[in-house]
Amino acid sequence: MAIARTGVYVDDYLEYSSTLPAELQRLLNTMRELDERSQGILNQTRDQTKYCLAQSSKRMMNQEEDDSVMEKMRKDIEANQENALSLCTEKVLLARQAYDLIDSHVKRLDEDLSNFAEDLKQEGKIAPDEPVILPPLPLVPKDEKKRSHFGASQSKRFDYRDRDWDRDRDFELMPPPGSHKKSVPAPVDVDQPIDPNEPTYCVCHQVSFGDMIACDNENCQGGEWFHYSCVGLTPETRFKGKWHE
Repeated sequence: MAIARTGVYVDDYLEYSSTLPAELQRLLNTMRELDERSQGILNQTRDQTKYCLAQSSKRMMNQEEDDSVMEKMRKDIEANQENALSLCTEKVLLARQAYDLIDSHVKRLDEDLSNFAEDLKQEGKIAPDEPVILPPLPLVPKDEKKRSHFGASQSKRFDYRDRDWDRDRDFELMPPPGSHKKSVPAPVDVDQPIDPNEPTYCVCHQVSFGDMIACDNENCQGGEWFHYSCVGLTPETRFKGKWHE
């Protein structure tokens, strides 16, 4: 049965990802070391540049000796700039390795979830059109968690078409996977292939990007998450009056 195989999926993925933390730590530590080295080189270059400018204005040495020192200093500055650029390039490559490493684990997780969902569908445990991946629920602020312990119901839901947001209510919503906290959509990297398994949200049926807001109505259309721009919201107006029609 699919339910019985849940442990197999979990164990296989945990074994597959067991080296991920150590590998990421190694890459990030190396990037930090490169950053410290490049910063030291840039500081040295800055000091050398200040020295050259000061010597040029003072003209304390004879012209021939002055030109010789300045030429040596200029070559040192150029060499330091090349070294700093090389270190930064290496940092970018390491960042790419870290991205690819995480991406491979995410794809493996998506594949396992998809296979598990197919098993459930074949056994009739879930509907054939049930989405494989659901967006996460919004985080409940600490003060509301405390109030819930005193009998406040967390199961009550409201239709988003009839709901007014409390003007003083302020809490953070956990964005869907892949979402970035930006007020505008992030530019698309033409080198990055679009994942056909990435879930879509909102009335526009696009992937997650920018700031999004969740609807807590279980019958809500559009995937329960909405882009600010699609419902006429901004970070300043998200809790002021209705954000829907």
